Amino acid sequence: MLRRKEINKYLAFCICCLLVACSSTKYVPDGQFLLNKMEVEVDRKEIKAVDLNDYVKQKPNYAKFRVRLYSLGDTTNWFKRFIRKMGDAPVIYDPKSVDQSVKQLQIEMVNKGYLNAKVEATRDTAGKKKMNVHYKITGNDPYRIRNYTIDIPSEDAEKFINIWNKRRQQKLKPETVFDISLLEEERVNASKFFRNVGYYTFSTDNLYYLADTTLRTNQVDLTLTLRDSTDFRPYYINKVTILSGYDPLGDRRFRPVDTVTYRGLNIVYDKTHFIRPHVLFDNVTVQTGNRYSERRSEQTYDLINSLSAVSKTSIEYKEVPINDTTALDCNIYITPANIHGIQIGLDGTNNAGDLGIAANISYTHGNIFNGSETLNIKLRGAYEFISGTSETDLVTHNYYEAGIGTSLLFPKIIFPFFSHKIKQRLKANTQFGIGFDIQKRPEYTRDFFNASWKYKWDNSRKNMSHTLNFLIINFVAMPYKSAEFQQYLDQEDNYLTKASYDNVFTAGNGYNGIYTNTNNAKYQERLYTLRYGVEFSGNLLQGLFKLFDANKNADGQYQILGNPFAQYAKFDFDFSQTYQLDEKNGIAIHSGLGVAYPYGNSTILPFEKRYYAGGPNSVRGWNTRGLGPGTFNAATDVSTQTGDISLLLNAEFRHKFIPMLEFATFIDAGNIWTIKNYDNQPGGLFRWDSFYKEMALGVGIGLRLDLSFLIIRVDGGKKLYDPTQTGSKPWVLFEKFGGNSALYFAIGYPF
Repeated sequence: MLRRKEINKYLAFCICCLLVACSSTKYVPDGQFLLNKMEVEVDRKEIKAVDLNDYVKQKPNYAKFRVRLYSLGDTTNWFKRFIRKMGDAPVIYDPKSVDQSVKQLQIEMVNKGYLNAKVEATRDTAGKKKMNVHYKITGNDPYRIRNYTIDIPSEDAEKFINIWNKRRQQKLKPETVFDISLLEEERVNASKFFRNVGYYTFSTDNLYYLADTTLRTNQVDLTLTLRDSTDFRPYYINKVTILSGYDPLGDRRFRPVDTVTYRGLNIVYDKTHFIRPHVLFDNVTVQTGNRYSERRSEQTYDLINSLSAVSKTSIEYKEVPINDTTALDCNIYITPANIHGIQIGLDGTNNAGDLGIAANISYTHGNIFNGSETLNIKLRGAYEFISGTSETDLVTHNYYEAGIGTSLLFPKIIFPFFSHKIKQRLKANTQFGIGFDIQKRPEYTRDFFNASWKYKWDNSRKNMSHTLNFLIINFVAMPYKSAEFQQYLDQEDNYLTKASYDNVFTAGNGYNGIYTNTNNAKYQERLYTLRYGVEFSGNLLQGLFKLFDANKNADGQYQILGNPFAQYAKFDFDFSQTYQLDEKNGIAIHSGLGVAYPYGNSTILPFEKRYYAGGPNSVRGWNTRGLGPGTFNAATDVSTQTGDISLLLNAEFRHKFIPMLEFATFIDAGNIWTIKNYDNQPGGLFRWDSFYKEMALGVGIGLRLDLSFLIIRVDGGKKLYDPTQTGSKPWVLFEKFGGNSALYFAIGYPF
């Protein structure tokens, strides 16, 4: 009698044999060929062959094994029909598509400035009923720009042309390749520039190039000019009107009940009167008397539409004759949103094998003071079924946690000395928060109190975001510890563990920034994200206590609320980048560095501020918090496997089997270290002459299921180099496979 595991292995072996044995050309008609391979070769280094693949009309099947899977099925019964649907029909070679591809590639090379380029297609059979197609492109010398000028016959536009020449990126400078895409980008940017300086009716189609290619030296003289100069005139804003409560798709008609004039704005309210005048003024950058600006119109749309009390915004301009000129009336229509919201969440938890359940419920009011302020109140709770394994665990009963948190967000900067224009340009918000949590275990009770004051804003291009933690307060109190637990903490070799359960008060500030190019369509093949941050705590309190010559406790520390406050500095840097090699393959790299240093009133960092290594986003061959610091290896107490310095390096190769399923192979390197030499963390101290020898290495494979709205990830990691094995065998790839590996289920990419 075969066991289940043996049956599964047998079935898997049979399926593999069938896939290998089954011919991918089974359903290719006689006299025709399966398009087996397509390749584009170009002799110019500045042009990537992968960029030209889109101009090839016919491409081979995405995955060959899916063609074989298709060949296993037919239409005789439901099971075989199901097998066929799981596969892909073979792509049949079409000679007409090859000829069309040659023409399209020729046109694209000309568009890129290679007017003398040649494209050839060679075909060769790759076995019975299989065809390979190779496109060879010879670029020859490209045409280059010799001179470039802008010729617009308008006295008003002349000064703006000079400004444009100074501000714009010099992409069409001498010796630039005569690339049509660069010319089109210049034309679009120029038309947008003129619409931003008053030319409301200006369009890209009204700009065209005069190109002189008769120089016989592969050079071009370019002139950008107007097709029609009769309607080239600036427009000014006559009046700005806001219709508050307007809903063109709603069941009710807009009935104005009140009109308010506020600092040049005409605000027409219906009976809801849902946003105060000064809030609207703060978010409208279109002003009476100014020239029309497309940028200001878009900025106004973004600012108003970002308000939580607004569901929809539209802006309309109407030409109005004034004396001998034509001006514009700007009408802004805003529709109120549903300002009440409730969210309920229920999660299962697994903490080191202890199962539990966590639930939360939150209520949101999106317009609490009629200024689009957002109030959020969240209740949360968790219950965990804990099973002790020995007398020293001191954990033999269940555990629960409960808490409440509330935050209030204002859609502006609340701080003196900031001008109105700066507040509009930043598109910022201010958030105040306060929360309280309680953890109840048989051996102790721990209370958490936190309060925060934050500013968040993005730059105009939306590629950089900032968070300024103006004030962050945390207070952790231990009102109860059992006698057995206190005795355990008082043991001489549990210094770090004891510090992790001390009362601690932190009051600090910090800054976090994110810079990315993911919003730029031009860099989709080389996406990167840079995160950085700095945090300080206790400096202001230290200065105040010194100023007033306050008393210290027996350990030489200042106290607040009867507890020493934490004082430290923390710096973090994180960089990740993805290189898309082709439509199927990509490489992702990541590096992270963190350094935290306790000083002044602290000898050790608070537990929640210390670094740890191992886990689904770290060195994946180790369990979470199971690595380091340095060569130190704790038996059971993860509170001692924390450090002050973190260094992490990762690399992944990603290959798409099918659009939804991606395979990955990865290698991770990293560890944590301590800045100070703690007695109960031997081997954990960072040393310049040895830290690189203490970098742990792990390798593994993973699968990613892309559901478009989220990515489900499964990673299996294996230890390769274990720095804790200080003897003669730190290379542990083939040692204790089960004990030297880890399996992770996670959401999203690791970096």
